Amino acid sequence: MYSIQTLLILSISISVLSALVYAQTENNVEEMFDLANTHFVNGDYDKAIRIYDKILEIVPNNISTLKMKGIAQSNIGEHQKSLKQFFIIIQHRPNDVTALAGMGLGFGNLGEYQESLRYFDRAIKQKPDSIILANYKHFVENVISKYPYTPTEKPKGLENTEAKPVPDWIRNSARWWASSQITDDDFSKGIGHLIESKIIQIPDNQDTEESAESKSQSWLKNNVGRWAEGLASDEEFFKSVRQLIDDGFVTVKAQTTPKTQEELDRESYYFDRYLKGIAINISKEKRYIEFPNPSQDVIKKFLRDYVKWNFEEEIKGHQKKFPDPTYEIIDGRYVIHYKVYINEQPSGLPLNHVSTLQDSFRFWESRDFNIGNQKAKIRFEVTDLKYEANVWVTWVVRNIGDGVLGHAHLGKGVVEVALGDYNCDGSFQLYDVNSVKTVMTHELGHSIGLHHTDDKTSIMYPSYTPSYAYCLLG
Repeated sequence: MYSIQTLLILSISISVLSALVYAQTENNVEEMFDLANTHFVNGDYDKAIRIYDKILEIVPNNISTLKMKGIAQSNIGEHQKSLKQFFIIIQHRPNDVTALAGMGLGFGNLGEYQESLRYFDRAIKQKPDSIILANYKHFVENVISKYPYTPTEKPKGLENTEAKPVPDWIRNSARWWASSQITDDDFSKGIGHLIESKIIQIPDNQDTEESAESKSQSWLKNNVGRWAEGLASDEEFFKSVRQLIDDGFVTVKAQTTPKTQEELDRESYYFDRYLKGIAINISKEKRYIEFPNPSQDVIKKFLRDYVKWNFEEEIKGHQKKFPDPTYEIIDGRYVIHYKVYINEQPSGLPLNHVSTLQDSFRFWESRDFNIGNQKAKIRFEVTDLKYEANVWVTWVVRNIGDGVLGHAHLGKGVVEVALGDYNCDGSFQLYDVNSVKTVMTHELGHSIGLHHTDDKTSIMYPSYTPSYAYCLLG
């Protein structure tokens, strides 16, 4: 049995609130935020949203609260309302990864896939190693290829919400400074001039949840060099430059003027027009929509045909009927043969776990075992006949148990592996392929007779923290 090591992933920090409220309301707001998040992770999104709204009355446009409210609205299908929350964040912080991903998800849920893809691309540029963002993008690209459509025209008043990309030629200056080909003074004056001229714009990333720890100048110099080589995101570059400004290394005489409330309101007006135009087009075109996060579709289809992917009724008392694996001796070594019956994947599942099961087979087949004083190897063979199988493998989307990722009968019998859980944001979210493969490999270890170990580096260690394939908080 594999148990989950961390039952909750909640990446939005509440500490940012304390810097944004008056002393007499600080504790109250933090308590409100904590209570709202408790409702959120329990799936009580309506209750959470009501509290987030009260917080926003006290601290308008607070980034943490807007994010949580936007995600909650997305989870209950209020996609236009969710987009409006993320849009407010984008107005103030164009490179915020969560907001960009939320915009991509929201537009995908409305069937505006080209716009969805554009936001996922922007998010990936800031966080290129994210599996979740890559999964969202891949899903949207597949939908676009299957169902061509005419994108809704975007009002011209939305151009100013776009983040200005950093010109590529600036990377040369960063590279030269990192390699000491130009002096600190030359680099600091050059960057200061570029910021003053608005050739590059450094977002205000001073919220606690996203500000980096104080770093030495040598560390920042190295990080700027990594960015120049394409090894760090624009967001990391902006954070480094922001700290160089705060440390006085880079002097900027004229900071970028924040948008006026009139400008923000005008942008919001055009964004509302855009959303209304999308709704009209969807109605006229009868546009086909596949949601970028398929987790909810998978769980709904599973619940409609529960027994198909879970063997509880079928296997009651069946463990004794599983045949023992066969073996032969080759060159003085036992070769133990397991026949495996593989249940089909739940309907609508976009991730292919059947193919990665072969990786789990190869993992154990490459290992050497000792049975008494005799060396042994394991061999797996897939069979379509349940009655001759020593092991039945299935993937499930139900709760196997509190914090349990999978279970298996020891030596032979059933192997069940969970495909997701409710611990990321209170709604069901699928795990990524590597997490499911890891759990499956662990449970197959039990099916061939292995017990848990205290070695944390071993696949048979009993605790594991899975990653999610889809989830804005994952």
